[in-house]
Amino acid sequence: MNIKLGALLVSIALLVSGCVTTTNSSFTRKADTEEAVKRYVQLGLEYIKRDEYARARKHLQRALEIDENNAAATSALGLIYHEDGESKLAEELFLNALDYDETYTRGRTYYGAFLFSEGRYKEALSQFEIASKDTGYVGRAGIYTNVALCNLKLGNSVAAITAYEKTLKLDRLNGRALSGITELYIERESFDSANKFYNRLIRLIAQQGLRHSPQSLWQGIRIAHFYGSAEQVASFGALLEELYPNSSEYGQYKLLLGKG
Repeated sequence: MNIKLGALLVSIALLVSGCVTTTNSSFTRKADTEEAVKRYVQLGLEYIKRDEYARARKHLQRALEIDENNAAATSALGLIYHEDGESKLAEELFLNALDYDETYTRGRTYYGAFLFSEGRYKEALSQFEIASKDTGYVGRAGIYTNVALCNLKLGNSVAAITAYEKTLKLDRLNGRALSGITELYIERESFDSANKFYNRLIRLIAQQGLRHSPQSLWQGIRIAHFYGSAEQVASFGALLEELYPNSSEYGQYKLLLGKG
């Protein structure tokens, strides 16, 4: 950590030069303060992931006591208010965070997700599109998936396909994008394209030991049915019946077989 490294460098300096008498420089104080805020925010986010909101709030408020205009702590606190059903307060915090630092992409994605959950899909799309321009953001592939989901809600299937394709250029093994683009091509009856992406999804499921979802099995059934592979239809169908007998996809499968 930076604090430990700073202490080590100071110790070395004291050994080399006997003229150093203090380490309480403004630079060190600033670095220590920034590190403390960063740690409090990290702890807060970890507790949010565990749904331990009281603990998360405690750490985030400590961060804000040190730096009241910290974008990361402010936007994370917005997540808690959203979970508490305080939508107005949550939005105020998300907007404040972006006022403090408009380049804080993670906070912008939080705000986009909030808008999506509120059914404000056009506004959410705008936030995700801005966030997607941050080429250095680690989660950029996921942002394009969110762009696709917004476009789907707005009825823009072509734009959704384009967004999924961008996701897969950045992350070839993105299961959500593979499933999403497969579904869109099936709906457009572009089965060659659907089959191409579905085969990648199947390999991903096998390689990572994942479990099929009702949707992935239903996708396989429809693609196999189009190509006239009764054996594959039956295989996927049997798995769908075994794993998800109460799913809407199984109901659709029975209708396909004329048993609905």
